[in-house]
Amino acid sequence: MKKLFPIIAFCFFVVCTSFAQEKPFLSDIYSYLENTSVFELNQEEGHVPLIPYNSVDQALINIPGKNPNYLSLNGIWKFHYSDTPEGVFPDFFKESFSDNKWDTIRVPSNWEMKGYGDPLFRNVTTPFRPDPPRIPREYNPTGSYRRIFNIPASWKSSEVFLRMEKTASASFVWINGKEVGYNEGGQEPAEYNISKYLRPGKNTIAVVVYKYSDGYYLEDQDYWRLSGIFGDIWLFAAPKAHISDWVVTTDLDETFKDSKLSLSFNVRNYSDKPKNDLSIRVALYNSDKQIVNKLTTEKFSVLPDTMRTINLDEIITNPDKWSAEHPNLYTLIFELVNSKGMVEEVITGRFGFKETEIMNQVFYLNGKPVKLNGINSHMQHPLTGHTMDEATIRKDLSLFKQFNINCVRTSHYPPVIKYLDLADEYGIYVIDETGDEAHATEYLSRNKEWEGMYRERARKMVLRDRNHPSILFWSAGNESGEGENICAVIDEGKKYDKTRYWMYGGNAFSHRCEEIIGPRYPQIRDLLTTVFNVPASEDPRPSFLDEYLAVTGNGGGGLDDYWELFYSHPRSMGGAIWDFVSTGITEKVRTLKDRSDNNVQVNIMGRAKLVPGRNGLGIDLNGHDQWVEVYRDEALELTGEKLTLTLWVYPRSLSSSSGTLITKGNWQFGIRQLKNDSLEFYLTTRSKQTVRIALPENWEYNWHYMAANYDGSAIYLTIDDKESIHKSVSGNIRNTPFPVNIGKNAEIHGQETSVYISDAIIDQVGIFSKQLSSEFLRNPTEGIKQQAELWLDFEEETTGGEFYSYGIGARTYGAIWPDRRPQPEMWQIKKSAQPVSVKLVSDRSGLVEITNRYLFTDLKEVDARWALQKDGEILQKGNLDLSLEPGKKTVFKVPFIKPGIENGSEYFLILSFHQKDKTQWADPGFEIAWDQMELPWFKPAAVPHSEVSQPVDAVEAGENLIVKGKNFTYRFDRKRGLLISMDVNGRELIKQGAELNVWRAPLANETDEWTFWSSNIKNRTDGFGRMAATEWYSAGIDKMSFLNDNFSWEIPGDSTVVVSSKNIYTTGNRRGSFINISKYTIDGNGIITLENSIVPNGQMPSWLPRIGQQWILDSTLRNVKWFGRGPQENYPDRKSGYRVGEYQSTVDEMYEPYLIPQDYGLRTDTRRVSITGVDGSGLEFTGNRLFNFSAQPYSTDNLTKSLYTYQLHPFDGITFNLDYATSGVGCTAAGVFPEYQVMPQRYDFVTTIKPVLPQTP
Repeated sequence: MKKLFPIIAFCFFVVCTSFAQEKPFLSDIYSYLENTSVFELNQEEGHVPLIPYNSVDQALINIPGKNPNYLSLNGIWKFHYSDTPEGVFPDFFKESFSDNKWDTIRVPSNWEMKGYGDPLFRNVTTPFRPDPPRIPREYNPTGSYRRIFNIPASWKSSEVFLRMEKTASASFVWINGKEVGYNEGGQEPAEYNISKYLRPGKNTIAVVVYKYSDGYYLEDQDYWRLSGIFGDIWLFAAPKAHISDWVVTTDLDETFKDSKLSLSFNVRNYSDKPKNDLSIRVALYNSDKQIVNKLTTEKFSVLPDTMRTINLDEIITNPDKWSAEHPNLYTLIFELVNSKGMVEEVITGRFGFKETEIMNQVFYLNGKPVKLNGINSHMQHPLTGHTMDEATIRKDLSLFKQFNINCVRTSHYPPVIKYLDLADEYGIYVIDETGDEAHATEYLSRNKEWEGMYRERARKMVLRDRNHPSILFWSAGNESGEGENICAVIDEGKKYDKTRYWMYGGNAFSHRCEEIIGPRYPQIRDLLTTVFNVPASEDPRPSFLDEYLAVTGNGGGGLDDYWELFYSHPRSMGGAIWDFVSTGITEKVRTLKDRSDNNVQVNIMGRAKLVPGRNGLGIDLNGHDQWVEVYRDEALELTGEKLTLTLWVYPRSLSSSSGTLITKGNWQFGIRQLKNDSLEFYLTTRSKQTVRIALPENWEYNWHYMAANYDGSAIYLTIDDKESIHKSVSGNIRNTPFPVNIGKNAEIHGQETSVYISDAIIDQVGIFSKQLSSEFLRNPTEGIKQQAELWLDFEEETTGGEFYSYGIGARTYGAIWPDRRPQPEMWQIKKSAQPVSVKLVSDRSGLVEITNRYLFTDLKEVDARWALQKDGEILQKGNLDLSLEPGKKTVFKVPFIKPGIENGSEYFLILSFHQKDKTQWADPGFEIAWDQMELPWFKPAAVPHSEVSQPVDAVEAGENLIVKGKNFTYRFDRKRGLLISMDVNGRELIKQGAELNVWRAPLANETDEWTFWSSNIKNRTDGFGRMAATEWYSAGIDKMSFLNDNFSWEIPGDSTVVVSSKNIYTTGNRRGSFINISKYTIDGNGIITLENSIVPNGQMPSWLPRIGQQWILDSTLRNVKWFGRGPQENYPDRKSGYRVGEYQSTVDEMYEPYLIPQDYGLRTDTRRVSITGVDGSGLEFTGNRLFNFSAQPYSTDNLTKSLYTYQLHPFDGITFNLDYATSGVGCTAAGVFPEYQVMPQRYDFVTTIKPVLPQTP
């Protein structure tokens, strides 16, 4: 194939050239957009980005904006948007065309982020039904761009090039009305020689961009599908003799000391005369801009209109090597000198001395075995979409360095140029990835017709990026199938870079052509049995897990488990977490008024808008991820035997694709259009039932009234004046955990949607929990509207606040929030792979074992510190004079003095390692690594000499038991066996006392279909989805019934009251129960000792979210102080990155704004926690062993039912969860490892609840 491909490329060029001459661009766009053999036209060959300078001094400064040979076209352009290519003005590219009435847009940008079209998020599928190479004709957003620019007079005799870094996904270019070229590939650069189209002074450029082309099938990445000219666009001028490309390679000797420096130059002659006696002078500068070497080529000639390659080699003695730990960069200056000794141009670039090799399954960098704490990262910003600025890139790379992330996989396409420039500077290993993902159509990798397109994307990437030292190895793409085209990508890349290896991000265990294998998302057992213990004789390739743990929402569990294996197995290079930046984009909160008496919260989603409707205004949904979101208000959690749905609809042509009208999931109830023939009403009682009615002939572009009814004995539909058959149905409606949506089905319309969900104007929507006839609903009175569970007439929209949208249902990945604030997982990512680790050897002699995991850094280069703690308080501290070579370990004595040991106190030794010097990403003293070692000095506290307890008494008062002592009154509900009031010093501290709690608002991982396959599912009921939480919803642990079996009390003496209760909590499916036995011992000081036993019985879920107590505290108790792990949120499978200590926070500060509301804020390994008001009064909780807790200003019900942060509303209380055991957060792909799951078994726990008295001045 190596010999054949240049022939194919030549034939392709001839075909495209003649093709372009025969047909104007816009005369038949689909011969380009749907033609796999045409993906670029009239482009320059790929090369390293370069701009000729006029002098060495200019080149050393290297600021393009100050280069007279550079002209940026970034800025304001004239812009016209249309939903289809047919909306493009046919002569818009002509100089004479008037664009006065056009809008303006800033370039670079994604037009969706500027308010044009609709931002669409998709994972595997395309937003339309895939049929490569064909693309949708009915919807293909198209942007037309125009701008005027002026050519400097100094460019008169130069060759001028137009460079467009990123344009999605296909584009035509005109200069001064003349056709220039064509490009496909949203993430790869396109460069055109436009010299012959230009004239002095004013010139016009016109570009048309199409969202969809056949190239889009290789851009099927898991992210926001955005379009436009979203990368830098500029012009540069070059002399007739021009260094059009250069490449540098370094080859270290066997001792990795000296290096062979090899340079290769492509010199082009654009003139019609030979260029004789040319030479290139080379100067090598170190990081201080001092010349360390000078070289000059022999003189050479270049024939007219040809290119010549010139090579130059030199041995460099002991140069500083490049690595992430020491990113030593060198600068090269090239002067192209003509026969008269004059400098034609000056080119500059940077590089680093490094070498990689694979031996016996181990990947080496400069002779050292690499471990990569990697992360995947999209080019993503909540305001600018995929357009990245330097400040954002610097922030991202700084976070990498601060959190010990030494590697980034640029998923799933090459990044912007500045990203790699800065990765070179900061010291980040980069896996540069080919932009060829065909996830929805992986079979394309086996289709020879697509090979050229696959190869072209690899070629452009490698030719652009190969001089960057930060690129550790290449990736042949992501999830693009397992066919021969993947081999072609690697083959193509190796033509232009023979120094680096290749991986491929496929979903198979490995690909035969990749040199670095995965696998991805393995279980621990998979790594042990099929990867790390496989001998090199069977497979010599190293293992890098390009995706091994997906941090979706509150996630990141199991990192320690993976890193224990990574460090202990030489074949492992480490892995990359999926992924870095949260998917959210900033949107306004748009609210509609519910006219019923329930005042249900209703919000407009996407770019839907209010327009003239059937009666006043209606909601216009265009089919492209626009809908109305209705909160799961109790009024709509319908379980009765009657239902009426009513609405007016004005359907349009795309409604035949899906035609979703009103739904509550895909089972409970809904009305939807089926293609072009019928309307369907579905409803589930004991089983799902449907009834259909034919669409009227005048269905599209006319108003129609419709109603769906369930009267307890039958279901039927009405359109206009026609009624469907009545289908016999009976029983209670099955309530499912999905919201009511208008224009969308929340259960099935998500990130894999390939239909237009609802293309219609909708008006007068009503949902009733009773039977109403159409005659009352076609023209309803205000009284009828108020009787509804929900009534929307779309007359009133209010806008207030912002939120991060995840679109129609994006998987809410991310280790940082969209605004670049770190999420709690980041502290675990930092800890699990930290470059220094410490283990306690002997507490008596103060010996610790220190391991230096750095590859190239001696520990004398960092500042080592130690501290001795008692219950979080520092008793002693100091610095360590430490020197330890990379990759070594040693036993070291820490000079602490053992203090007098206090009973009941815990002692810890902490060693930490800090930066000595200031860097781009942190100041001196910044902490890099730490370990906290528990010292075995603990002695149980002696049984305290009890204070003289005040008298305590109890008396029954109606349904309550009142326990009174000095300054306190507690009340129990005798019928329910629950503590319901704690009044201390006249202040009520609780709304509800301890109740059994096994539920948490499901995490994003637990509501994701991906996790369904890794979850241990025993219970599954239709309508409750396919997710980990299906197990819990089907069992009904979210809606357990309550029965008090026993309540009693006694006063064994005058100093305590003992209250006992036995409550039965039965699961919603009636197949299992939790027997909750509680014994409260209350002394005269108001201290409660609660002995609690939880005994599961009957059929249980396979595992539980949590088990313990839930309290509802008074809403004024908002200050939290605890001794346990912190300060950030942590969970049982994500906790070693958080020190044990004494912390303070508030209920509001402990909130974590996950894009999908879910359980949050847990603190593990807690010894004690107090929650108090502003005056210091409140409650303190301790346990007979470590426990976990969280405190939230929202009800668990609100957290459970909310899908967006704007649906969260603080209630009159504080939800306080005290867990005896909590399940981990796990990974979206692998789920929660069994060792971190809460099993349904007996739990016994003793809690002490102590009133905290007000602070005295």
